[in-house]
Amino acid sequence: MKNKFVYIIGILALCVVSCDKNFIKLAPPTQQNANTFYKTETDFQEALLGVYQALRGWADPTSWLMGEMRSDNARYNPIPTSAAIAIAYRQNVADWVDDKNNTVTANKYFNDYIGIERANIILDQIANAGFGATDKNNITGQTEVLRAFFYFDLVQFYGDVPLNLHTVSAPAEAFLPRSPADSVYAVIISDLTDAITKLPPAVTFPQTGYASIGTAKMLLANVYMVQKKFDLALPLLQAITQLGYSLNTTYNDAFLTTNKNSAESILEVQYSQAGGTSTNQFSQFIYWFIPPVSNSMVITGTPTNALNNAGSNNVPTQDLISSYEPGDARLPVSVAAIEGHYDGTGNFVPDTLKSILNNVTAPGETSLLFCNKYLHPSTTPGQTDDNWPIYRYAEALLSLAECLNETGQSAAALPYLNQVRTRAGLTPSSTTDQTALRTVIAHERRIELAFENKRWLDLLRTGQAIPVMTAFAQQLKLTDPAVPSAAYVNIGPDRLLFPIPATEISLNPELTQNPGY
Repeated sequence: MKNKFVYIIGILALCVVSCDKNFIKLAPPTQQNANTFYKTETDFQEALLGVYQALRGWADPTSWLMGEMRSDNARYNPIPTSAAIAIAYRQNVADWVDDKNNTVTANKYFNDYIGIERANIILDQIANAGFGATDKNNITGQTEVLRAFFYFDLVQFYGDVPLNLHTVSAPAEAFLPRSPADSVYAVIISDLTDAITKLPPAVTFPQTGYASIGTAKMLLANVYMVQKKFDLALPLLQAITQLGYSLNTTYNDAFLTTNKNSAESILEVQYSQAGGTSTNQFSQFIYWFIPPVSNSMVITGTPTNALNNAGSNNVPTQDLISSYEPGDARLPVSVAAIEGHYDGTGNFVPDTLKSILNNVTAPGETSLLFCNKYLHPSTTPGQTDDNWPIYRYAEALLSLAECLNETGQSAAALPYLNQVRTRAGLTPSSTTDQTALRTVIAHERRIELAFENKRWLDLLRTGQAIPVMTAFAQQLKLTDPAVPSAAYVNIGPDRLLFPIPATEISLNPELTQNPGY
């Protein structure tokens, strides 16, 4: 994908959320606007980059907070030296005590609608553009995939949401009531079904980072699986196995910055450290995940000279680590340890970066775990080159195994499941009992997709969120005295969706709040 995202002020402005009711109706003749800009294929390609750019708002930090830290995979290390409200909001999500005023959960809502509004503009304008049908179809298909992705994200995390499929040009179009989830899903399915007919029928390798027909089919299969329509997801996933995707040789290869958009990638959020702050396209995931340190040289290989108080998020739980089978090659890729000591002011000083395997803490030292999957060399402190995976071929294989098992074809599911297990260095599974295999596949998804924002949504769609999190919370509180007493008290049906942001409800009288908030 191009390393340049174009921002078109006034064209890609978000009007769906946080709208002012006073709209300027004149189109300034000396400035680009929706009436004058969208003419050529280049114009639409630039606008499409703006939709892709909105994926970055999805990736960091809301999705790993709500997709991993809400679950039994990850928590946080308390930061006694900081009382920042932003840190409290993040920790509240992990503790199940977030409320309608939490800006972290609100940001996901806002960012998704930013992407939707940008997509709507393209879809409203492209029919009248003066370039070829093939290129129009490709741009339209990609845009439909992205709009479907953002709506799918919204409906899973918030339930019923306002459904706007056209550019907002008047207040009445911005202040909509929530549409039933079934209506939102119908639009998602319609977008993806149409996109599949419009996108090029083959996936080209090496990939560029743009959404392809493989992305559309994977996303649609995911939608059907959430709806428990495994029979509809099955042919889509089988088709993906014929598009040229393959697993990388090792699990680690899937995340290397030198191996972006590989044959295993179905879609990933694009980042680049090239250009530094002048382009502002770099990622920073690892700095959210390592502990706050005055100098990160020991960990990242590049020095920083300021305490990173945003850190200690997405910390692997012992529950997750204990779930790895002996010899699983994925454990040291996903989890690592930092051994260090606390100075006189209570700040952590890292001394040694260690593998999680056979990690024995030296006398007088403290060992802290962190998500290791996004730790790779970079040239500038605080600026990394890591992409964020949305869909990998490994997930397609596990999804296919699940759909086969759920449609009574358990024996046929094993080859797809075992491709993933074999790469991890594990013995192939041989069970063909549907119930037992369901448990094996769910476990495999947890391990293979750890720290890729899948765990919470998997618990949700399989109906396991409440029992799994109840058991996890009980054990955690027995072993970790730092867990707040109020944490996990409200595990129940009313907490399976996140709140509609309070600011949106105050602006839009048509909106209602989710139960429990």
